[in-house]
Amino acid sequence: MTVRFDDAWSRSRGLADELAASGVDVVLSRDVAGRISLIVSGTDTNLDLAELSSRMTESAGPYAGAAPVLSLSDTGLSPEFFEPPRLVVLREREPGRGRLAIMEQGVVGAAWRTVAEAPSTRRVTLYSYKGGVGRSTATVMLARELAERGRCVLVVDLDLESPGISSLLLTEETHPDHGLVDFLVESLVGNEFGLDLVTRSPLVKPSGNGEVWVAPAAGRSRDGYTYLPKLNRAYIDTPEHTFARRLDAAVTACETAVQKLSRPPDHVLLDSRAGIHDIAAVAITDLSDLSLLFATDSPQTWNGYRQLLGQWAVSPLDARTIRQRLRMVAAMVPSAREDAYLTSFRDHAQDCFARTVYDNAEPDDQDAYSPGVNDEAAPHSPLPILFSSELIGLDPTTNPDWHQSELVQAAYSEFVDTVPKLLSDGGE
Repeated sequence: MTVRFDDAWSRSRGLADELAASGVDVVLSRDVAGRISLIVSGTDTNLDLAELSSRMTESAGPYAGAAPVLSLSDTGLSPEFFEPPRLVVLREREPGRGRLAIMEQGVVGAAWRTVAEAPSTRRVTLYSYKGGVGRSTATVMLARELAERGRCVLVVDLDLESPGISSLLLTEETHPDHGLVDFLVESLVGNEFGLDLVTRSPLVKPSGNGEVWVAPAAGRSRDGYTYLPKLNRAYIDTPEHTFARRLDAAVTACETAVQKLSRPPDHVLLDSRAGIHDIAAVAITDLSDLSLLFATDSPQTWNGYRQLLGQWAVSPLDARTIRQRLRMVAAMVPSAREDAYLTSFRDHAQDCFARTVYDNAEPDDQDAYSPGVNDEAAPHSPLPILFSSELIGLDPTTNPDWHQSELVQAAYSEFVDTVPKLLSDGGE
């Protein structure tokens, strides 16, 4: 029988479940090639590691690790190594049962399964599974609205591969000398202090005392300044300088810079990279307590979001923690058939959440979290942004006041009116 990648994981998980049920702590570890090992510890000193290794080899086939089963002491690593955030706990210890956890080593996408319990309440991540849905434009419109309400807003460009938000908020002359990529690289060698990371937007001018600050992905274009060599090193993950910690430190440094130059930012908008990438994963799971998930109503989009939300469904704890931090945004809604489009979008979104992070509830289960399709406060209920032809081929250098257009403001009106109500202080 040929054992494929998915089969190896599910069969190895079955063996890990069996061991955990017997009182043994088990870590199911998968390396960059997909090879799987069980790392066991606990009070049972009578484990037959040779027999377990034979069963693991049979279960995982070519995906069995070189050492299919190891005791914790055999790894030579301290017990602290096998603690969050390196691993995801699927089931905590209970009387008579051991802890069950998984560890994905050094692979893109692993960060999706590390959900922080208490991220910053002032940070909002704007994310899209697919690009081209107007996420960056929506970030500008939301920043503008919050500033009009007297808020101090910091916009951080986390789309390192395709930076764009700064071109909508800054002129070439007002760029800071450095960007997020500079902090991520300099922090690898402890040299991140004193970077010029933020500047106030000259293009958004609130009528009151609100402010919009910008932290671009790249610094000011000048002789000797390079970007690609830094980008190649920005995502490096080492035990001493993990990418998640450096990204959090970078955003914190930008917040501190705004505070020194003006006042603490009330809201930090993280314009995330699209797709399944660790920078998006860290932004959603670790940095913010509200994530706006942009989408259009298409089969490709919903297939993608089912894969994404399914990462959290592996752990009931993660699913419960993350799901109420999420809210869908229906982007580019055609105004000619707005009602029908939003109904279809809502139905598909509710189905997507129900298959992944909502509870599989019985009708009489009052404690289950499974919002109905018409629940307007549920994560799947879409915030609409209407399609606006004025934004096609937008060139902010020739039309810097584009965000003041009545048609553009009408397209974003419900979005910018609702999101502040979702924030911790109401945005008032």
